[in-house]
Amino acid sequence: MLGQTLVFIDGENLSFRYKELLAAGRVPRPDNVWVADAFIWNQRVLEDHLWDIKRLSYYTSVVGDDPLVKSVRERVSGTTFNCTTERTATSKSFRSGQIVPFVRKKSSRSRKESICDIAIAVDVMRACYRDHADTIWIFSGDGDFVQLLTEVLHSGKRVYLSAFSSGLNDELRLVVDEFLPLDQHFFLSELEVQEAAAGAAAAQTLAGASEASPRATTGDVT
Repeated sequence: MLGQTLVFIDGENLSFRYKELLAAGRVPRPDNVWVADAFIWNQRVLEDHLWDIKRLSYYTSVVGDDPLVKSVRERVSGTTFNCTTERTATSKSFRSGQIVPFVRKKSSRSRKESICDIAIAVDVMRACYRDHADTIWIFSGDGDFVQLLTEVLHSGKRVYLSAFSSGLNDELRLVVDEFLPLDQHFFLSELEVQEAAAGAAAAQTLAGASEASPRATTGDVT
């Protein structure tokens, strides 16, 4: 198991890249938690490793009024995460908590602004220099984080990065201890899509055969 981990999610980047992959024809997993242009999450991202997550912070922005900002904050904070901290042959130890929202207004739906990037950078560096955790895990494919990740490495922390394949800056992979891709956690693989289609076709065939079969009738015997 890794040491205590702080997770920082660039929700602007993830939401935008998630929409790009949807537009490209990728099939989303039915258990995704999705608020358009603001929030995307799936518990599957925490299931590949043992994690001791101290806090999971989600930074995003929305175009709209204060009630909309509040509703997005409530949706994010109403989403819980669960991580396995220890696993033996006979038992598991878990930790759970709510995702902490940092939601800001932005001026346009069409562009990514730097307000979330700056907030993430400040919070990450504060966590490093105050020694709040052993491991920093950042979710973003934005090349603006290359310098930040380099500084985190120099601080002696272990650094993980997760991002979607769409728009991923190649330099980011070079300045972290490990890169953990996100696509498979949010989208069905080609094999899963084929299996789902075959299952749906079989169910439809079975339903059609059931409707076409003659119904049994009962009556008096003379």
